[in-house]
Amino acid sequence: MNLRILHKSPDFNIPKPELEQYATPSEIVEEIIKQAYSLGHLSGKVADLGSGTGRLAIGAAIFGADITAYEIDEDPLEIAQDYAKKNNLKIKWKNRSIESINEKYETVIMNPPFGSQRPGADIIFLKKALEISENIWTIHLSSTREFIEKFVKNNKGEIITAYEFMFPIERTMEFHSKDVKEEKAILYHIASLE
Repeated sequence: MNLRILHKSPDFNIPKPELEQYATPSEIVEEIIKQAYSLGHLSGKVADLGSGTGRLAIGAAIFGADITAYEIDEDPLEIAQDYAKKNNLKIKWKNRSIESINEKYETVIMNPPFGSQRPGADIIFLKKALEISENIWTIHLSSTREFIEKFVKNNKGEIITAYEFMFPIERTMEFHSKDVKEEKAILYHIASLE
């Protein structure tokens, strides 16, 4: 298992603010993947929703997952595909919107938009994940905890675990004023009860 492939994985060339394209730090990806793997959640069909440059999908593939990555933006998708091919990773890449996914998966892993630029964007992802999978590993801002907990309960889901941590957002957009801004975030493991 070569985790260097994950830690050297590419970032966005020109991130789009309207899509809230922030790369998940590889150390955080490694932790998410290890937790999901330890519970057997990478043994079935796995989906990465809003994969960006593919870090979560790359991490899952390194751990042997049958992974499909969905991304609406062709630019980071090309970067991800090239990197995966260069490193002999088996990942199915789909250039599709989240709303158009109907396939079922045992597990969804994702770092959806936080909803800062497009309010409610995070909920579109969470709703779809609850519809198509049994287990969901997802990151959301701590400030939305009460709303997320209520949304999950009202949509036939159950929060199994919630880990709070600091999520560093590096200066990648013109409107950023700091080199790195730390946001309190939560990694949720959610089970769909449908």
